[in-house]
Amino acid sequence: MTTLKEVCERICLPNPMKRKVLELAGEIEERTTESLSAALYDPSSWENGVKEIAGVLGEDPDGTKMLTFMLLRAVASHKEYEKRGISERIFTDTMKFCTRFIEEHYKLYGTYAFTWAWWFPRQISLREFRIGALEYEMIEQEDEKLINIHIPADADLGRESLRKSYEEARGFFAEFYPEYGQSEMVCDSWLLSPVLTKLLPENSNILGFQKVFGLTHVDHSNDSSIRWVYGRTDIPIHELPEHTSLQKKIKTYLLKGGSIGAAKGRLHEDPWKG
Repeated sequence: MTTLKEVCERICLPNPMKRKVLELAGEIEERTTESLSAALYDPSSWENGVKEIAGVLGEDPDGTKMLTFMLLRAVASHKEYEKRGISERIFTDTMKFCTRFIEEHYKLYGTYAFTWAWWFPRQISLREFRIGALEYEMIEQEDEKLINIHIPADADLGRESLRKSYEEARGFFAEFYPEYGQSEMVCDSWLLSPVLTKLLPENSNILGFQKVFGLTHVDHSNDSSIRWVYGRTDIPIHELPEHTSLQKKIKTYLLKGGSIGAAKGRLHEDPWKG
């Protein structure tokens, strides 16, 4: 049986956080109740469920109590992975999302912390999986089953990497969740913003990512790009870093009063046609 320590090691949890998690595990397990955990498996209960868990756990300035609680549930989720026959690679890649954000927090603030408890139920409830470069979440909108694509910060957006991810995802859902086997894949992201066509070269991987989607809605006021490009939203525009060409171009555009925005789109039925 997979243990909490093994999960921490598989997802490469930073040692300071791993030590805290393993120390807290006994205490958290004692407090864990079926009623608290149950909320993590119903999307309509996620928000309130996480708040209720936080209330029971008490003061938790760096989020390690919540992380411990969630990783204990991830251990339970691993049993479901095994039962369904889903690969260890997909389990590990999927659960590594928390490590990615813990490390990002350290890079930005110089301390380790976990602040993404609100997102973890997706992975614990086996509704979202990382398959290759991208993450895929099973959702329902207006009685339509859809697969929502999320783009991790470390995703390889090269053409071949994306093609492989989409193809593997199609095979994955057809095999393990056939009710989603033919579902349309959708995406809502700043990476789909039409404004980026003005700022990036034609051979940009971001523009390559865009080309396989048909846009269904554009939100010109969305400013989520600042969070994902610069890491934080509390920096005045004129002080935004310029470490990459993308940061430089977006900063220049923002200083001129522009807005990057975001867009929703649906993956073309045959993304690689032509």
